[in-house]
Amino acid sequence: MKKPERRKASEPVVTAEEMAQMQETVYRDASGRKIDAKAARAEAARKKREQEEKEAQKMEWGKGLVQREEKEKMKAELEQLKNRPFARGADDQDLNEEQKAKELWNDPATAFLTKKKSKGPRRPEYSGPPPPPNRFGIKPGYRWDGVDRGNGFEKKLFQSRNASKRTQLESYQWRAEDM
Repeated sequence: MKKPERRKASEPVVTAEEMAQMQETVYRDASGRKIDAKAARAEAARKKREQEEKEAQKMEWGKGLVQREEKEKMKAELEQLKNRPFARGADDQDLNEEQKAKELWNDPATAFLTKKKSKGPRRPEYSGPPPPPNRFGIKPGYRWDGVDRGNGFEKKLFQSRNASKRTQLESYQWRAEDM
């Protein structure tokens, strides 16, 4: 029987936790080969960076061209503002142009100084021979071919109204003739 070896007093006592910390974990793939943990982490970080770059590029392309141009204009304008003096006087041409470009709702002179701008798309209108009148004053649609397909009621209505007005006018003239 062997005697157990004695430890020397100068040797440090190593606990299981310390031994576990000193040893490095070995990672293996599905086939049993060792995987380098540092390389795997570096590869994962590289893939994450590429994914973030793709997302940033996608977000950049998601913005419209107009927004990008506006952003560039704002940057250029801010660069110009850096070079200007803080105090701006009455002789500053840029300030005068800005104030002239503003549209004020209560300015009576804008009707004379500016041309009317059409707001938005205009609806097409009928452009043919003048349509027959109707009792509501509604214009025909732009696709109307100019043919009145009614039963003649509107025409008779206007004739009767005109006849009654004419008789009233004639009776008034007969009454006022002696005066």
